[in-house]
Amino acid sequence: MPTITEVADANALKEEGNKFFKEGKIAEALDAYTRALGVIDIKDGEKAVILKNRAACYLKEEDYQAVINDCTAALEVTPSDPKALYRRCQAYEQLGKVEEAYKDAAALIKADPKNTAVQPILKRLNPIIQEKVKQQNSTSAKVKQMFELVTNSKTDKEQRLQACNNLIVLAREEAGAKSICELSGVDNLLKLLQEKDVEFNQAAIRCLSCLTMDSQERSYLVQEKMGLQKMLAFMSVKDEGLCTSTALLVQNLITNISGLPEYRKLLQHYQDERKQGNPCRYPKFEMDERQTEFIDSVFKGLVKMLQSNKVSGFGRDSAMELIIKNMLRTDGVQWTRKFLDTDGIEGLLTIASAIPQHETCTIEITENSKYHASVALAKIYDDLGSDKERDMFRDQCSAFFKDLFGDSLFESKVEAIKCISSLLQGPYEVGNIILGFDGVTQIMLTLANSDNPMHQQVAVEAIVHSASKKDKCAGLLNDAVPVLKKLYQESTDAVKVRALVGLCKLGSFGGSDASHRPMQDGSTLALAKACRKFLNDPNKSIDLRRWGTEGLAYLTLDAEVKEELINDTAALKSLIDVVAKADKNILYPAASVFVNLTNSYEKPDIQPEMIELAKYSKQHVPEEHQKDKPEFVKQRVHKLAKAGVVSALVAIASTDSPNTREQISRVYNAITVEEDLRGIVVQQGGAKSLVDLATKNNTDAGKILASWSLARITITANPETTFPGQRIYEVVRPLISLLHPDRMALQNFEALMALTNLTSLNDSLRKRIVAENGLPAIEHYMTEDHEMLKRAATECMCNMVMNEEVVKIYEGESDRLKLMVLYCGDEDELVVRAAAGALAMLSHSEKICKKIMEVGPWQEILLSTLVSEKVEIQHRGCYVVRNILSVSKEVAEKVIEGQMLEVLMALSILEDPQKEVVKKCAASCLDICVEHGLIKPKE
Repeated sequence: MPTITEVADANALKEEGNKFFKEGKIAEALDAYTRALGVIDIKDGEKAVILKNRAACYLKEEDYQAVINDCTAALEVTPSDPKALYRRCQAYEQLGKVEEAYKDAAALIKADPKNTAVQPILKRLNPIIQEKVKQQNSTSAKVKQMFELVTNSKTDKEQRLQACNNLIVLAREEAGAKSICELSGVDNLLKLLQEKDVEFNQAAIRCLSCLTMDSQERSYLVQEKMGLQKMLAFMSVKDEGLCTSTALLVQNLITNISGLPEYRKLLQHYQDERKQGNPCRYPKFEMDERQTEFIDSVFKGLVKMLQSNKVSGFGRDSAMELIIKNMLRTDGVQWTRKFLDTDGIEGLLTIASAIPQHETCTIEITENSKYHASVALAKIYDDLGSDKERDMFRDQCSAFFKDLFGDSLFESKVEAIKCISSLLQGPYEVGNIILGFDGVTQIMLTLANSDNPMHQQVAVEAIVHSASKKDKCAGLLNDAVPVLKKLYQESTDAVKVRALVGLCKLGSFGGSDASHRPMQDGSTLALAKACRKFLNDPNKSIDLRRWGTEGLAYLTLDAEVKEELINDTAALKSLIDVVAKADKNILYPAASVFVNLTNSYEKPDIQPEMIELAKYSKQHVPEEHQKDKPEFVKQRVHKLAKAGVVSALVAIASTDSPNTREQISRVYNAITVEEDLRGIVVQQGGAKSLVDLATKNNTDAGKILASWSLARITITANPETTFPGQRIYEVVRPLISLLHPDRMALQNFEALMALTNLTSLNDSLRKRIVAENGLPAIEHYMTEDHEMLKRAATECMCNMVMNEEVVKIYEGESDRLKLMVLYCGDEDELVVRAAAGALAMLSHSEKICKKIMEVGPWQEILLSTLVSEKVEIQHRGCYVVRNILSVSKEVAEKVIEGQMLEVLMALSILEDPQKEVVKKCAASCLDICVEHGLIKPKE
């Protein structure tokens, strides 16, 4: 039983939430209701009321899934509750789930026949439902026809495959997916999996994958009928296409069955609220027993696949990709800790150490397997929550390497060195610990000096990766320079290019500092030329060209190398071509080359006083190369853009690596600085790519840079054609993220300009800005001392007041309107124009008109707009006066006191044709005065 205090707390919090809601403070109301629901053992009836109230808040926030969740929970306690049904009905309609919305509306009418609020919804939905029924009947006929073709073994194979493809298309639509399930389609598709034909198997898997998309109910259906073990068996086959398709099916099941989409929405809401400084509880990821059982089974199955000799290389890669996508504690199904309690770490290290040429190697791998293992190990290590967990990770890694180094077989030591490379590319700190084991460096150098090319390659890769951090370049890499030089001159291409990268790292030790040259003059250019030679030769393997790119990633910190590369058209085209064709390992090095060419890497902001102090104390002061001056950088950016770099950036953006995505964001930012290049970015698909970079899987710095690029594009291009359909609404949040005190003034300004452009398009975008809490951010910059920011924010608000919700906010108790009135008397004519435009829109409200007259010098300010030399300001001022005069006779009497009437009369007889609109508006003001009987009509 709840105590009296607890019930009182819940009631008090509910009343607090109600008060906030009435005042329009939705975030505060949400927090109060959420805290009320957190009271232990709250009564069911009271809980249902609070859930309905919170749903009303979510409705205001346009978080429709949260509305559905709360209303459903309330209806479980009080079935047929009118308010819960009505709010859930509204949410369903907004999400396009018209059938569910119609059901709730019908249930509401049954429970409350006199309810008038739901009648308009029923009228809207009824014709849509009728059309859907007609469409469903048509879709069912198509589905039935396709299955007749698919299941008839006498039908020609091409016809059957075409029918399968048609089913895939149908399964992507809700009506088609429903029809397939209703007509026992899942059973028929499972029969296709029994056929020994990969094409039919893959078609069936793809269709099942489409069925499970965004549907928990159908995900459970497929999982129960097919079974997880069968899915993982198909994911283990040697056909890459079938492996990938099955992995997508498993991913859909993980996403939908676990409830990740809803949790990620809650997480995003929490992050947004925290950024705004609003109190909000961190959402907890919870699953019921059925969900937990499935997710645990998937984890065990994937870990088992890591070391199984029955799994193909493609299957192993797919298993690791699923682990990487879903393991994190922050936004995944929280598998990280489980790795420490299973042989998952050992499995990943086994893949990292595998050398197919060794007879002892029992597992199949691909060229990408080691990359996946490195990424998975890095993600696990970074996601561990305590020092104790990290110690457990390091201990498991140390035990694995001690076994390999302690083995009597020489091949085991080679495998250990191979595995060190993967650790150094992943959790570098752990790799460095293993590198510090006694005798490891000697083994690496011994392998490098051997006559076996494969041993040389393994050793050189380890040497190169051991120096990934610049502060290590002077250590092991310096000791290995004679070996690297020898291998570059005498060994095979595969070893030669890796040795070349090691030398390139040494050559890049000075970074962009023109005064620091670790190698002899000309050596860096010679190394760069050798890298370009590997890159330009189409006969070289992708692997060799990738290593050539990695070498350039280090050397292009040198301005001379940048200029040579940017003027080598063939090399640039080869680099762009390699990005499109190569494996994931090339993406970061290629992005680094583009960052270096555009000088978009992060530069330390060194104060002149510090430079003088360093010189005085005889410390080394970095110098900028002449060819890194702005004019050279600008030329390089133009050449790079015209060579087609945007298409390469779009390709690289498919990576899951936040660091690589940050690099891409930097390059986009450098290109969009140039206004004449923004069209190229849009034409080559960069706008879509930038929306993705600004909102998903990027570092904070990367998101800011991508958002900045979006702002610039939105300023100069037509947003409706640049961001077609729903994508234009996805641009709003990144732009608002730039309206933050921590951002640069230029970022604030360009974001405001972009938002002004968006707000001029339609009311849906204005609503989205309000929903994303953009209004307070815009208002903040209206009060800035910076003249340009103040002007841009006022212009943006001028468009925002066309939204009814914003008008209601201005009608409320605050100083917002007072500020707008005072800005009509500002010294900056552009601020006056925007403020007068905003008042002209707002003054359609009688409340606003009366509030304008409460502002101290309102008559003086309005008079100043009427006598302005700018036609636009005069017209807007007249419009405001006309609206105020229209309120009532009493109000009009106050308006025409003083000089106002004389000025209006003077304006009504203007002869300047350019001021015709002002003349007409002034005349209409006088007509209103005549109607009120305040003046006599003009004879």
